[in-house]
Amino acid sequence: MRHPKSSLLLVLNPLATSVASRPRPPNNVAVAAFSRALTAAYPRRISRPSSTNADSVAALGGHGACAFSAPRSSSCGSSNFSTVAFSAIAMAIASSTAAVASCSGKDNPELSGQATVEVEIEEQANVPPPSFPEESIKLDTYNGVTLDVDKIPVETTACPKRFRVALGEALDKWRAEGKRGIWLRLPTKLAKLIPPSTELGFDFQYAEPGRAIMTLWLPTDSESRLPRGPTHQIGVGALVLHPRTGEMLAVQEKTGPAAAAKLWKMPTGLSDPGEDIVQAAVREVKEETGLDCIFDKIICFRQAHGGRLNHSDMFFVCLLRLDPKYDEFLQRGEEIQLIAQEEEIAQASWINMQDFANQELWQTSPLYKLMNDSMINAAQSGIEYSSSDDTGAIGSYQNNGNGLQGQKKQYDTLFPTPPPNNGSGFIARTLPVGSRPGTNTIYVSKL
Repeated sequence: MRHPKSSLLLVLNPLATSVASRPRPPNNVAVAAFSRALTAAYPRRISRPSSTNADSVAALGGHGACAFSAPRSSSCGSSNFSTVAFSAIAMAIASSTAAVASCSGKDNPELSGQATVEVEIEEQANVPPPSFPEESIKLDTYNGVTLDVDKIPVETTACPKRFRVALGEALDKWRAEGKRGIWLRLPTKLAKLIPPSTELGFDFQYAEPGRAIMTLWLPTDSESRLPRGPTHQIGVGALVLHPRTGEMLAVQEKTGPAAAAKLWKMPTGLSDPGEDIVQAAVREVKEETGLDCIFDKIICFRQAHGGRLNHSDMFFVCLLRLDPKYDEFLQRGEEIQLIAQEEEIAQASWINMQDFANQELWQTSPLYKLMNDSMINAAQSGIEYSSSDDTGAIGSYQNNGNGLQGQKKQYDTLFPTPPPNNGSGFIARTLPVGSRPGTNTIYVSKL
């Protein structure tokens, strides 16, 4: 069996050769770890660097640390080399490898088959980092700065210590320029840069799949004026009426509190990022029942607080109209097919609106009783569908004595713009902003 001491030298010698042959110093932490471990193993054979152990000094990078000076010919018995000491040295080698490798992505080819020690960390961290490129920085009209970390060169982001230095210098510069709010966009792949960012004062603003947003308020003489992270979620519910029977579209879910109560409910769901209420309502009906619809108006909405993540919730009840294409099915005497969403919906059906409103769960809720009354009123005073006559018209607006009672109009002419005085609610109009590119949707009351 190979002697423990000679095994130790086989591990250390390639490291000594590799480090001594390069002008760059190794990591000081690693050197100290080696020194402590060697001192524990050979307390009588450790000395300060001298001319008699120059090779040992070189092995430690010339830092003046304690060096191993045992004669090559001396024996190493169990009395002065313990298994514990050998383990300590092995741990020192491992810790130095991990420390040095933490900022470098390349293995040292000279150590192939031994320890994969990399000697770039101190060199990279001590060299002044370059300033962040212009494409990674965006200035805003609030005297703030957004830094997109994904657009910073990898030589800066690969090393957390180097990134911290670069970010600290940028913050000093922005303070001197009077900047206020700093936004940091960090992709998930660079999550290792979160710790050095928090060390400089950044905190989380919000996170989403793929990235985290961190912020820092630079002025020290005022409280942060930066907006909080997302505070609301937007939900929608869709009231869709059958053109012949006047029944409403309803679903029963497979999971959740409504499923536990076996409750019939209108199709509902949350809006997606960048999605208008109009689009969300139409999409949810399509996903849950397979029907294509057209948005008519918002009947009512409610606000709630203290939900998941302590977010507030805005829920909009929308009246939708079936796409005119379903007229062809009804003209042929066919029923409108409902396709329940396999993942979420147990069944979909047309049910009587009064039966819907009389469900037991609603009876204990003044809030939902008022919401259901608003839906019934919208169905009666807004769009109602009646049987077709010989003119082919299958729809009529009925407005309770406002002059439109029984007035027949062609089904497809009803959809582009609702007629005047067709009940209360909020209609949607998507219009150009004008002062900048793009459009917004405005919801106008019909009261």
